[in-house]
Amino acid sequence: MDFKYAAELKKRFNCYGHFYEMVMVNGDRASCRSVLEIVGDAVPQGNPSDISLMQPDVVVVMMNPGSSHPKDLSHIPASIEYPQPASILRKELVPTQPDNTQYQVMRIAAAKGWHHIRVLNLSDLRDPKSGSFIQKVEVLSEIMGGHTHSLFCTERTAECAHSLRRKSNTPIMLGWGQDAGLIPLARQCMARIEGEPTCTVSSGVHPLLNSHPSPMLQAKKLQWLENMLRALES
Repeated sequence: MDFKYAAELKKRFNCYGHFYEMVMVNGDRASCRSVLEIVGDAVPQGNPSDISLMQPDVVVVMMNPGSSHPKDLSHIPASIEYPQPASILRKELVPTQPDNTQYQVMRIAAAKGWHHIRVLNLSDLRDPKSGSFIQKVEVLSEIMGGHTHSLFCTERTAECAHSLRRKSNTPIMLGWGQDAGLIPLARQCMARIEGEPTCTVSSGVHPLLNSHPSPMLQAKKLQWLENMLRALES
């Protein structure tokens, strides 16, 4: 396929994320991002938060937001304690710095002619290191309400259902990687999206795990793109 580099993709797509501080019963806080909206010029962006109410061309579910952060480093995220009223579906979205994994998603979108991609995650926890992230998930599982860092938990059913709505019932793309520590979160996600069409690149490691969109080697990045496009076309 025609491999588009980051400089070209940044001219074609903008990224907006919803950042928040999750507040738990014991007073602990965790830095989170609940959604990333990747949009092209065809999508109105005068008020970015309105994008959270739109139906995207496709939804992608990955591991966690990693090192994702607002472009405005002075942005102060709102504090959120779950459960929230089901009526609160509009989210404050701010310009967000993309990373290598999101560029891979943009490449798929460019190849498919999509203008709006919604990225969700197994967990909203912002942590760039997978080992540290898995440890945080385990610690939070012991705190009352700590599990609500996942959009796919019971307390966030309405929010999740809204986030998954998309145009033309395109498959939900899955790409959270192969870490065995993700299996409980992946199981919860798959139970929530049961019956939905999905598309993934198999890892061969475990039925609930899949290939990460952005492996280290360039050749592997290309291979993932080709395999995902082939899977989407079939």
